Amino acid sequence: MLREVNLLLILAGMLCGPLLFGAWLTGRGLQGLKFSRRLPERVTAGELLVGTVDVANDSRYARWGLTVEDRLTRLSNSPGGGNESVAERRWVRVLFPFLPGGQSRRSAYRGRLAQRGRYRVGPLRVVTRFPFGLFARCRTLERPVALTVLPRLGRLTEQWNDRRHEVLAGARHREQRQGPEGDFFGLRPWQSGDPRRLIHWRRTARLGSPVVRQLERPRSRDLAVVLDLWMPARPSPARRDNVELAVSFAATLLSERCKRGGSELLLAVAGGAFAEESRGDDRSPHAPSAGGSPPQMPHQPFAPTVIQRPASPAALHAMMEELAVVEPSPMDALPELLTAAIQRAARGTELVVVSTRAVDLTDPVRFGQLHADSLGTSALRRARVVDTSDKNLERVFQIAGP
Repeated sequence: MLREVNLLLILAGMLCGPLLFGAWLTGRGLQGLKFSRRLPERVTAGELLVGTVDVANDSRYARWGLTVEDRLTRLSNSPGGGNESVAERRWVRVLFPFLPGGQSRRSAYRGRLAQRGRYRVGPLRVVTRFPFGLFARCRTLERPVALTVLPRLGRLTEQWNDRRHEVLAGARHREQRQGPEGDFFGLRPWQSGDPRRLIHWRRTARLGSPVVRQLERPRSRDLAVVLDLWMPARPSPARRDNVELAVSFAATLLSERCKRGGSELLLAVAGGAFAEESRGDDRSPHAPSAGGSPPQMPHQPFAPTVIQRPASPAALHAMMEELAVVEPSPMDALPELLTAAIQRAARGTELVVVSTRAVDLTDPVRFGQLHADSLGTSALRRARVVDTSDKNLERVFQIAGP
């Protein structure tokens, strides 16, 4: 081997040279590079999510074959506790084929997230396998950031609006019969049929002609939405879709009312991870069993989440954030939700109960505490119940497909 030329040794040298050169060049491929990512803080489920990645090359040498990887992780509450766990994970890759020295490039990735919830985006990672693809060099750049996917919005049909106007008309009639007259708005000339108690005697004496006070009664457009997200411990795909439909209905109802302004909004929700000890089939806990008596479900006291604010973009944002992360539960939380909402809401507030199952508000056993109170009985009598599992829901609510 010292005196003769070995063809195998020459071949080995020819192979080792490019290998060492490729490893050295791959190691230098990430030097002098700066990366940054831009993402919106929140996006609606089903809408287009656009993320941009900027790369700056501070070196005087060009770079080839850069792949930027981003990871989107959907978080959920682990069973029996409030800790975060990974529910779904997706990878996004952006390719920068050529980056000249001293210049920068920008690229974007687009996609749609169909499920609402909290997401963790990142960490951002850059990988290069240039020039031969035999070696890979990786570097982690930015820390993870939070992304909130808000519930999907739908459209309320004219049938829903007509039924709502009928309810409000009856409420205004009762208020006019029992409530106060209203706030002072201005003065106007007396007309035939005006009551004498509205005559402004001082201005009448000054002008020499009858003048009456004009009162304005603001319409009671306060809205309280009670969201009951019941789901069995072993749900079917249809049950899961029903939960998302209930959340979308509540979000659409609050969004439409917030656009009108001038009203008080209240949202009462309860949700959490499934209890580890819960066992149940795909049936409502209050549905009759084969023997005729309703099965007993475990019931644990809890503090419902109640958000009450005047209608505004800030109030809608807070409620959408809560609806984005609320989770179903096999526990029966509706009695506590109704109690909290009725105690917080003003008299005459429109009460809408959105549930994933059929609800009978006249049940004296389930809602006995509310029926024992005159305020609770009156609120339950005028409440509107929306069962999102009903096949006729499309008559009042429509939502676009993914």
